[in-house]
Amino acid sequence: MMPFNFNQLYYFWVITKAGSISGATAQLLLNQSTLSQQLRQLELSLGRQLLLRSRRGVTPTDEGAVAFEYCERIFGQAEELSARLRGGEAGRARYLRLGFSRSISRERLLAVVDGVRTRDPELVVKMMSGTLEGLEDRLRRRMHDLVLSNVDIAPALGKDYRSRLVASIPHFFMASPRLRKGGSFPRIMEQLPLMVRPPDNPIHKEAIDFLRRNGVVPNVHAEVDDPDLILTMTLRGEAVGFLDPFTVRGHLKSGRLLKLHERSLGIRENLWLICSLHPHSNAAVQQTIDGLMESFRLERAPSGT
Repeated sequence: MMPFNFNQLYYFWVITKAGSISGATAQLLLNQSTLSQQLRQLELSLGRQLLLRSRRGVTPTDEGAVAFEYCERIFGQAEELSARLRGGEAGRARYLRLGFSRSISRERLLAVVDGVRTRDPELVVKMMSGTLEGLEDRLRRRMHDLVLSNVDIAPALGKDYRSRLVASIPHFFMASPRLRKGGSFPRIMEQLPLMVRPPDNPIHKEAIDFLRRNGVVPNVHAEVDDPDLILTMTLRGEAVGFLDPFTVRGHLKSGRLLKLHERSLGIRENLWLICSLHPHSNAAVQQTIDGLMESFRLERAPSGT
């Protein structure tokens, strides 16, 4: 006889994924007091505390993390079984949940999606952007299968996670020709408005420090997390953008953008893929994740950049 109630175990799984008891109420159609009571009964039957409660929500204990991993397999496969028995396209679908930093360009993200589809054309990629803290949290709660980030968050997550550097991308100060004025780089930057990433972005400090080391006081026009918005505003001639020449190579070739310096400054944006070491409940999805973590590499920037 099982020492626990499977309904209570399911409630625990949903609560953990939601990150709070209140967050699970809508999905389970139960009120908070009922869910709290069911969770306490489960913990009593197992003789272990599974979740730590706080004002911010719930966090799995060590025992809770183990229980959650098993629940992911049990209920994840149950959902797959239900879909297959219902038939249709949904019954055959497999999903890879990809989280990504908001500051990563659309082109880089789609390159990863293409890498997934190359390995398994039938795999459906579900994408969700987030902050670094949000990506860490969702990886811990197994709500992301894979994360693309410009910061290696695996060390902060612990020994049960791994990362792989998949790109190291040089960046250049670029501008629309109509914004370009006389003068040499970097002194010309004193005359021009600048758009950079926010201070928590790894390349923000390097770009600002480079200018200051060369006696230039940066005229920061905007701090923008979205590289695609930086590109749009740069093309409109509103400010100098600190951009990746690979992503904007078409605009460079057409003359819509100009590099303000030809030689690389040595400032690079690094991109990592991060995942859990615990196996995915679906073997085909796990095979795709393993393939990406072993050999995937974003296309290199053109020579001379």
